[in-house]
Amino acid sequence: MATGKQEHLETVRSIKSELITMLEGMDYCLDWKLDESEWSARELVYHILETPPGGAQNLINGILAGEVDEYEIWSDLTNITPERSVYDLPQINADIEGFFQSLDASISGMADEDLEGKKVMMHQRTRAVAEERTLNAILERTLNGHIRDHLTQIQAIRDALAI
Repeated sequence: MATGKQEHLETVRSIKSELITMLEGMDYCLDWKLDESEWSARELVYHILETPPGGAQNLINGILAGEVDEYEIWSDLTNITPERSVYDLPQINADIEGFFQSLDASISGMADEDLEGKKVMMHQRTRAVAEERTLNAILERTLNGHIRDHLTQIQAIRDALAI
């Protein structure tokens, strides 16, 4: 029977594979948008990798080490830098690989008891929300909520471009 930690690890590996696969063939259209109010695939990728600021893996490591007891989320940031705005697909894929390897290592380093035992205060500044979250809730919302929602957006871009 899979543990909570094991389930999160399987989800991380699945999402990484899905994201890399979704980006295949998109080298020429990483900055294309369905509509000016929507995000491009590049913007979605870096939003995923850097929300919360510094990435989910750093947040988890800080919580496990007892260094983080609260954190902030600023929604609606693309996290595009001048450098990232010109990265080609191999560099973007390398950033994705690095993020998910680090996230995998962070989760691997925790005990199942940490999932419900470690709690922190989350402040979502752009939505004026503050609530206590367990590591399990953070991972569940990050992996199965936030990231999956953005994968759906990338798929919509692929569909619109008939890729």
